[in-house]
Amino acid sequence: MQLKTFSKVFFLLFACIFLLGTVFAVDFAHAIGIDNEYDIKRFLVIGFVWFSSLGLCFVKHVEFIRFSTVTKLMCMIFFTLAIISALINQHLFWGMVEIANIVLLITVFLLFTTCIRALESETVHFGVYVSALLFSVFTLVKYILFLIFSYLDAQNFDIHGLISGYVNVRFFNQLQVMIIPMLFLPFFKQNLAKFRTGTFIVIALHWMVLLQTEARGGMLSLILAVTLLSCFLCKENRRSFIYPLLQTMLVGICLWIVFIIIIPYWLMDSANFQIRTSSSGRIDLWLYVLTSIPDSLWLGFGPMSFAWAEGKPLLNAHPHNAIVQLLYEYGVITCILGSAWVFSRMYNRLNILKQAKNISIMPIVYAVLSGLIYSLFSGVAVMPFAQLLFVFLLVIQIQDGSRNINQVAVSVRVMLFLSVTLISCFFLCSYKHLELNTALFPRIWVNGLLSR
Repeated sequence: MQLKTFSKVFFLLFACIFLLGTVFAVDFAHAIGIDNEYDIKRFLVIGFVWFSSLGLCFVKHVEFIRFSTVTKLMCMIFFTLAIISALINQHLFWGMVEIANIVLLITVFLLFTTCIRALESETVHFGVYVSALLFSVFTLVKYILFLIFSYLDAQNFDIHGLISGYVNVRFFNQLQVMIIPMLFLPFFKQNLAKFRTGTFIVIALHWMVLLQTEARGGMLSLILAVTLLSCFLCKENRRSFIYPLLQTMLVGICLWIVFIIIIPYWLMDSANFQIRTSSSGRIDLWLYVLTSIPDSLWLGFGPMSFAWAEGKPLLNAHPHNAIVQLLYEYGVITCILGSAWVFSRMYNRLNILKQAKNISIMPIVYAVLSGLIYSLFSGVAVMPFAQLLFVFLLVIQIQDGSRNINQVAVSVRVMLFLSVTLISCFFLCSYKHLELNTALFPRIWVNGLLSR
């Protein structure tokens, strides 16, 4: 099989799995006998990586990206410290499950980079846009139908009532903050310009959903990402970027006022609106980490250790902040090195965007930046589809045909497939494990808390 053919099948499979695990998650979970829509997402991600690594064994002339010396050094330090931390702390098995998940994400990163190189940039951007649009249309159609049913039955709805396919609406918001920027591609790609009007309406509806679900962190992430991006754009590019964004935001606010505030108040004599000023316990979780980390400062308490941390102010299996999570579970050394590496890479990318005349890649940079910022308020770093989508966006952002590559022999690909198979089997052994509490606090599986 030629790499180009495999790449098309690979990305088509990715789009189908994404839709199955989001829009159609409830129906698909019931069809195959899974009792919740969260675990099905994890199964789909594992199956996607396994099946793709198997298919790669039958492809001719495969090339993997060659990582820089700094990146390889960072990976070596991270995994060395992570394994040591897992060995010296509680629940070794769960620490290794977390590390196995990271290895799977690195594998899918390699698969994405390999396949994306085989396709034209215009083809990739078109596929990204169509996939984001289909996801949005399917989701918003269901949302509007549920909203109409609420009107007809004169039943009030909460922030979770109109979005299906997610244990918690925040898991949808995590995808939104990366999907919305991708929908701006028609405003920067001339070959997609004919889709601008329809896309404008879809983005406006997304803003309405963000407001209705009270996604304060999501809206803040999108706005902060725009503000930061604007600092690296020339005046002309800044105007062409911010103007459509503000227009969609304004229309979205108007839709929210009419359909979420006025009509429900008229039909049900109650408005679905409240201003929440609390941190929903996030600050308490972060303070807990800062007070606890001196007990294990350098290596942390072990990968995934927040899931069994004693004395937490809330029962969440993660602290809703990627940096705080890195600090608690991997220690101050990994946290400082990892954060510095990510910030330096993002800064370099923004500088390149500042100097470039063609900013067609800007929506992708916006999506990555928005996802990074939202990871400081939500569980982007631990949720399966948020992880997968973020890795995909990273690969598109770094797409560059001049990067160094290595020819990969069939034997190496077979070894990769066998490794993925072993890791997947090990990972699946943790499903419905006896140590998992029945409380719905997702981390790896829907039951994310561990018995102490």
